[in-house]
Amino acid sequence: MATTTDVGNLYADIVADLIPYYDNMVLLPNPQLILNSYNIEGGLGNQMKIPVTNSWTTGATVAAHAKIIDTGGDDQADPVNDFAPSNVILSTTKKGTGTLVANEDLEDAGAGQVAQAVVTRLSRAIAQSTDVEGFRVIASDGTSALTNLANVSVGMDGLAAAANVGNCELGFVMSPEAIGYAMKRSPEVKMFENVNRDHIEYVATLRNGFKQIQSSFIRAVASKEGIDNTANVASLDQFATSVAQLRDANAPTDGFGFYAGVVTPAQELALSKELNGVGGISSGSIGSVAQDLANDALMKSAITQAIGISFFRSSNTPGGLASA
Repeated sequence: MATTTDVGNLYADIVADLIPYYDNMVLLPNPQLILNSYNIEGGLGNQMKIPVTNSWTTGATVAAHAKIIDTGGDDQADPVNDFAPSNVILSTTKKGTGTLVANEDLEDAGAGQVAQAVVTRLSRAIAQSTDVEGFRVIASDGTSALTNLANVSVGMDGLAAAANVGNCELGFVMSPEAIGYAMKRSPEVKMFENVNRDHIEYVATLRNGFKQIQSSFIRAVASKEGIDNTANVASLDQFATSVAQLRDANAPTDGFGFYAGVVTPAQELALSKELNGVGGISSGSIGSVAQDLANDALMKSAITQAIGISFFRSSNTPGGLASA
């Protein structure tokens, strides 16, 4: 029989482990991907304004004694480099999940195994909901599910929106300063012991949100969905083009000079094949140029850094997107 002490100890274990497990499972709040991260717990409201500085242009060649400001002579400050910041508004949403634990499960499996199962289930569920929403914002600056490549609002370097190749999935290359993230409520778990049903209810929630700050600092790479595809797959050329586009937009890199790249498992496989020259993809292979990188791709079927990108893998980027 599960005692009140057993239930209390189980709850204490789950509470202690939820945040570490969540931090280990979630991807996007990683500072390598998102530099502008804010904790607004304890503040009022569920929104925050993020300041955005305006761009500047090249200064003019000015003759001696000539006006630098008010060149039109109308007492108006008309240089193009006035400092006039704007802002974007980031809203947070609540993510939640729950699980039921019968007292029979606690008696039969033991508190340790039940606690492990519960905290894994809860932490992964809210971590996945965070990443899913974040990638939707990265792709479209909205939280609704994308259904078509035409829903993507950032620049694209892979398949075009009207490629008509069936369902597609998205990878991304972006500056760590492209989007903002805010945490309104850290992951927490609550418990209710339902005596009538003889089970324990656990509910995990958090409140957080994302917002595009500079859409020109994000590039999407669309490829045909599916690991077994041999056509319309992602390529190094597409991701290298994204890097060139970001550099052309003066998008900042991380402290080591890399942009962040997020690829799906299928895209990672295609790039790994291209790097190590297997799978019938030999044209453009750079195995002879970067043998260590090619060997790593061949051994692990994983990419760490290449062509100016630090790569991360995720199964939570938008997929199932129509391309007609």
